[in-house]
Amino acid sequence: MENLKSNYEIKVNNYSIVILTYNQLDYTKVCINSIKNYNGNDDCEIIIIDNNSTDGTVEWIKEQEGIKYILNEENKGFPAGCNQGIEIANKDNDIFLLNNDTVIMPNSIFNLRMGLYSNEKVGATGAISNSVSYYQQISEQYDDFDGYMGHSLKNNIPDESLYYERVKLVGFAMLIKRETLNIVGLLDERFTPGNFEDDDISFRIIKEGYKLLLCKDSYIHHFGSVSFREDSKKYNKLLSINSRKFKEKWGFASEYSNFIRNEIIDFIDESKNKDINVLEIGCATGATLLEIKNRYKNANLYGIEFNKKAAEIAKSFADIRSDNVESIELSYEENFFDYIIFSDVLGSFYNPEKVLRKIKKYLKPEGYIIASIANVMHHSVIRQLINGSWAYDEVGILDKKNIRFFTKSEIMKIVSSLGYKDIVIKSMNGFMTDEDKDFIEQISKLSVVSVSEEFETYNYLVKAKNYDINNEKFKRKITFLIRRLEFDVDVEESIKELIEYIKSSNISFDDIIDIIAKDIVNKVYILNYIAIKCFENNLFDYVIPLLCNAYEISPRNLETKYNIANVLNSIGEKESAIKYLENLTESNEKIEKLKLIIKGEEKNEL
Repeated sequence: MENLKSNYEIKVNNYSIVILTYNQLDYTKVCINSIKNYNGNDDCEIIIIDNNSTDGTVEWIKEQEGIKYILNEENKGFPAGCNQGIEIANKDNDIFLLNNDTVIMPNSIFNLRMGLYSNEKVGATGAISNSVSYYQQISEQYDDFDGYMGHSLKNNIPDESLYYERVKLVGFAMLIKRETLNIVGLLDERFTPGNFEDDDISFRIIKEGYKLLLCKDSYIHHFGSVSFREDSKKYNKLLSINSRKFKEKWGFASEYSNFIRNEIIDFIDESKNKDINVLEIGCATGATLLEIKNRYKNANLYGIEFNKKAAEIAKSFADIRSDNVESIELSYEENFFDYIIFSDVLGSFYNPEKVLRKIKKYLKPEGYIIASIANVMHHSVIRQLINGSWAYDEVGILDKKNIRFFTKSEIMKIVSSLGYKDIVIKSMNGFMTDEDKDFIEQISKLSVVSVSEEFETYNYLVKAKNYDINNEKFKRKITFLIRRLEFDVDVEESIKELIEYIKSSNISFDDIIDIIAKDIVNKVYILNYIAIKCFENNLFDYVIPLLCNAYEISPRNLETKYNIANVLNSIGEKESAIKYLENLTESNEKIEKLKLIIKGEEKNEL
């Protein structure tokens, strides 16, 4: 740290460690000893705020040398207690908020301070641990403390590549730069006795233009909120109350809006250094987008968010807009995005098919959509239905915002019909009790096909690749099929494949007309042939445009005139068909027979 100060002429503040205590003396002793043993305290002060402990903690604190303290005569809770500590700290010091049930490891604080001064815009840093929420927990688990100590010795080596930007840091071990704290202010005491005050100050830091860094090169051991969780019912009630307070203040739910969808990010398969453009529709505070940036350093982040309050957070690091995805064209260049992500939002659209069709043109020719879609066949929903209930909730499968609901087969049908290929659908299952498993086994017996997996699946992750007619490789394929029709080569196979492309909305009638105009000699014949095959396959939107184009090329072609009249008659426009035929100046036997059929004087054998 001294080298950082001298070599780079960076002003690095000393720091104050603020620790709250409420009983649990043994944990406090371990915490204080670890600070002294592994990080020294030459450039820091230790401050303890005791919230009226009764287990000997007060007496122990009084015996310690070199520790500032306040002994409250009542339990003021976490936010107010921390604020007391901040107020008596050296006014130039950075503030390290630390739970008393933690163990500082070698280099823990040093690496947090290195991260804090790695960039002038870093406002606060946080550590990883063995027991902590919000994606700061390590995956490794050890049988004893020695195992975690060994882990820290391998992990706590200064490494800037392990700095991950976040929208929130958990307050169990949070180092805040003094300059930042002077601007954003103290912890909000409305969240007394605790929980959500760290969410709150995290967002206040971001809104002032600072960054939050999770320093994955700093491991701190955590025994895990021993004070709060002694009474789990009381703790859960507190979470509910403070969640509501947070939403009242900020206009969105923190626990929902801050999700990092790692399972979605895992579907991105690119070189780590590649420039990619990523759009997330329904990005909330941008936590998932930010994690994409952590993994793909050259990713360009874009988001659409309908909650303006949540969007304000994401705007600090991404291009966030509020486009109405259903009703207007998006304000982006076409063929721009490598990935467009839908995070649990497709069900909130009146016409999700229209949205998925619309966004195709904003994808690169071989770009991808990635979507998380709730499964309405989940056993929890089926159980409700059997019991005569359909209860909407704030979040989940029956989210109050949802208008449309999906099964696996419906998802596949929609996505494939819209011209997406290489479709991958992955099941995501939640926790199931033995009772749930028994229920699934029983209701699965009612189906003639195997559906137990669908009853187990909470939501589906979908990845699908865009195919676009502007993709030259794809255009050559369509041209090849139409030429085979012209030269009478494998006609049945070729028209079948072409119809499949049309059904999947990969090509429009304008695309077909354009290819025929540029690459086909016998244009009128091919236009008529494809039009009739489209008619036979109920692709009615293609029929008239193709026939009209054939008529424009050769107005006197009787086959085209016959087909136009026959189609008009078949769709119920009998009078228009008769009028059209009666006005023809030329005719043939086939047309005359059609007149009789339309008038009901002869049976239609077509």
